[in-house]
Amino acid sequence: MGSLTRSLYSFLGLHSFLIGMFPFYIPVYLYTIGFSLSQICCFIGLTGIGFVISLYVWDRICRKISLNNLIALSFLSEFIFLTLFFMNKDMTFIVAAGFFNGVFNCNFWMIQRLLFLDTINPENSGKKFGNFQIFVLIVLKIGILIGGALLEKSGYFSVYMLSVSIALMAGIFFLLKKSDVLLNKRVLFSNPIGLKAVVGYKDRFHSVPVFVIDGAFLYLESYFWVISLFIIVRQSYWNLGLLVILLMVIFGVIFVIIKNSIDRLPLNKMYTAAVFLYSLSWVLRGVLSEELSNFSLLLLLALITFCTSIFRLAFNKRFFDIAKSSTAHEYIFVKSYFSQFFLAGFSFFGFLFFAAGDSVGQLSIIYLVSAIISMGYLIYSKAERVKK
Repeated sequence: MGSLTRSLYSFLGLHSFLIGMFPFYIPVYLYTIGFSLSQICCFIGLTGIGFVISLYVWDRICRKISLNNLIALSFLSEFIFLTLFFMNKDMTFIVAAGFFNGVFNCNFWMIQRLLFLDTINPENSGKKFGNFQIFVLIVLKIGILIGGALLEKSGYFSVYMLSVSIALMAGIFFLLKKSDVLLNKRVLFSNPIGLKAVVGYKDRFHSVPVFVIDGAFLYLESYFWVISLFIIVRQSYWNLGLLVILLMVIFGVIFVIIKNSIDRLPLNKMYTAAVFLYSLSWVLRGVLSEELSNFSLLLLLALITFCTSIFRLAFNKRFFDIAKSSTAHEYIFVKSYFSQFFLAGFSFFGFLFFAAGDSVGQLSIIYLVSAIISMGYLIYSKAERVKK
């Protein structure tokens, strides 16, 4: 394992564990302390705004400081974000915590994507992303299990103390670490991307509309679907953690088989099938009911998890293949700008929708509509296999 890969997995392992400890639970934590779905939409929108503003700054400092300092900064941003949860739980808290959630997400996702991009080529991107995702899932689920137990038994303070201890030690470790690992030369020797270039970006892969769609699904998967699961397990952090672990085990073996063969499958056929499976997953989310038997619930949840994971594997392979063969870092930055900007935009519509009733029952309607919208991902499959 090369130094670049070691840096990637060290960074990922620590952050994935910390994300599982608490950030995974943020939507249900906000829900349990009394914030409405419309207020959670405000939090999500501010996360998108914080991400975009932070991305603009990050693009202008990433060439001036070392990779280890960038990684240390990511742990510092997580420390600040977690500390904000001791504020009074009002709209000022929503603004501050939402914004810094975006700052932390920007630091984490940009470092992760740029490091991962340097370790792949179109012939192994599917397998490598599969290995990468399995590693992240295992560490993330360990964090989820521990975080759920602590939140259930001891509350936020215990989660905070463990999380910030790890974050601060990790930040100091990377700050003091001597390493020759650098960001890709195409990043280091390029100019920051101007907003005019982002707004005017076009390519033959229909990337921009797909990035816009992905902005909506990012917050549906990461926020409202987690709330739905929380309600299904009768609002128990511990049970939610156990359910997530169980679902990972159920689809894990099948996923391992598929990720080892995805690079040899017909690119567009595999991607098209994955989109239809993803659409099916949102139909199943829409018809899911607490009134179903435990066996039926578990079966549907396993199928939803499997369909979603296969789609994310196919989508990310396509994304990184195009990025690797085209503008690389610029493509990654453009994706983040569009996805996060429209994440903020979609959350505004979510605020208006939920403000009419603020009932979790409205989520089923959103999921069924999302099944139709998800078919928009198909326009990303029309190019031939990207050459190296």
